[in-house]
Amino acid sequence: MVWEISVRLALPLLFLMLIVATPAALRADEAPHARAYLDQLHTSLARIESDLPVISEAAALAARSIAEGNGFGVRGDAGLANELSNRAGSLMDYDGRPGESGDVILFVFGLTPANQPNARSHLIKQLHQAQQLRTEGSLIIAIGSGEQFKEHGIQDEIDHACHGFMDNHTSGTTANTHEATVLNAAVAWTFQCELFAALTRLDKVPTVRQSFEIDTRRQRWQRYVSQRFHHDRWLDPIVPGKLGGAYLAGLRDVLNDIGTASWRSLAWTANRAEYTLASGGEVWLRAGGRYLPYHVGGQLAEDPGLFTLINHDGSNPALPVPGKHDFVIAVGDTETAGSYEWGEPEMLRGAGRGVVWIVNGHNTQPRDLYKRETLIDLWGPYGDCVVKIDHYDTRLGPVSGLTSEAVIGMIVVEIFGRQREQD
Repeated sequence: MVWEISVRLALPLLFLMLIVATPAALRADEAPHARAYLDQLHTSLARIESDLPVISEAAALAARSIAEGNGFGVRGDAGLANELSNRAGSLMDYDGRPGESGDVILFVFGLTPANQPNARSHLIKQLHQAQQLRTEGSLIIAIGSGEQFKEHGIQDEIDHACHGFMDNHTSGTTANTHEATVLNAAVAWTFQCELFAALTRLDKVPTVRQSFEIDTRRQRWQRYVSQRFHHDRWLDPIVPGKLGGAYLAGLRDVLNDIGTASWRSLAWTANRAEYTLASGGEVWLRAGGRYLPYHVGGQLAEDPGLFTLINHDGSNPALPVPGKHDFVIAVGDTETAGSYEWGEPEMLRGAGRGVVWIVNGHNTQPRDLYKRETLIDLWGPYGDCVVKIDHYDTRLGPVSGLTSEAVIGMIVVEIFGRQREQD
């Protein structure tokens, strides 16, 4: 008994001694600026979740219009239009169109393009466009930063131009960051999940695309590609908030996986990119997927300018390619790292400082990685979607477009944070 008490007392003391003896550099987060960014995303996602009644109400308005035969479109960000169309979890009927007069239009406010760098002027222009569409009979559902509208003194104009406003809850008043694009997509997919639920309450079941990872022979796609609503299955009405809440919960789980299991690889990437830039090399970005390519390479007014885009396959020798002093960040979806799904992976592997492959890792094995290469696993589930619907044969709510955007944001924030510390 005395021995057991001694051991019980000694173990906590030993653990405390080990903590004290561990160097502070090893105990600290490997990427503290990226961690702060990720924490802020979680804070904003919690605020979006608190807005679920607002999002559900906007989705119910949209559902009534769509059930009456009106179309659906997305404006303000071609990237979000692409993200919401022709992919796993998207509505079969939506093909990325911007929408016409009379349609339901999801309007993204505040992503200032490089050729129109005045944020306030761009917002006012967008408000005028939305007001005109509303006058012509469209139902306008807005996504944007409430703080940004408040900063520019035009928050009251939203009610005149839009039927509903869904706040992305960015942490600052500037929307031209990867934080805004991540949160815009989070709001949009939450809205889409709630739209599905609202349509079931109108006795309609919209057809949803299934991942080709699952529908490998395209049989389901061929069966439903021309159908807006199912004629062969029915669902009980789904209550407001259920599916949107499930999406946000699933998204947070995936981001937590990135913040733990993928964190060492993310920190390695930031280290390698920082060193490459400091030594005069270039960090090349191969921006794949459906969402990220629209927000990098100087397309937005406040693009950080850290990366050199590479958007060719190397077949034209006149185009620049990575060299021995360079580093490559290759962003995809479900591609196997280093496979010919990337076009010409040898061109990417010509970078002397290596390659990081940012993909859902279930198709990549350690043997697929070469020396000086690493994988940042996006941890999206097989098929990419996180929302299961009882008695429905496919899931809603894909995450990889959003998480790849978030990972690039983390890397950028970490590099800039370290540079500020050195100044």
